[in-house]
Amino acid sequence: MIKASRGRAAVLLLLIFAAGLAVGLAGERYALHRGAGNDSAPEREGRSTIERFADDLGITPAQQAQIDPILLETREQMSAVFDQVRPEWEAVVDSAKARIESVLSPDQVERYRVLLEEQEREHEAEAGKEAPEASGENSE
Repeated sequence: MIKASRGRAAVLLLLIFAAGLAVGLAGERYALHRGAGNDSAPEREGRSTIERFADDLGITPAQQAQIDPILLETREQMSAVFDQVRPEWEAVVDSAKARIESVLSPDQVERYRVLLEEQEREHEAEAGKEAPEASGENSE
């Protein structure tokens, strides 16, 4: 009996982790799709990956002028690809959430949904902080 309970608890934790990962990836992909996929970790000093690479490689202004349109085109292509797979991807995430909720008690479902909403707000806030820099204004 105890082994079964521990097994169920382990599966539940794994499922919750998987759903959190899925939602986290969704937020990250959404931020990237919105043009806010720059590193913003404190150790990165608020600079985008592109800025760090440019500094490390010693990119000249002429090279940067050639690279910028490549990055813009790539961002547009990635956005188009994401738009194509978004419905299927969202269905997978929604399915995982529903399956997890089917295992939870009503109180746990309520708390789970609150946690997911909090996580979504955090991702949106992070994307909002990075969006101005990634909007094409002298960043990449």
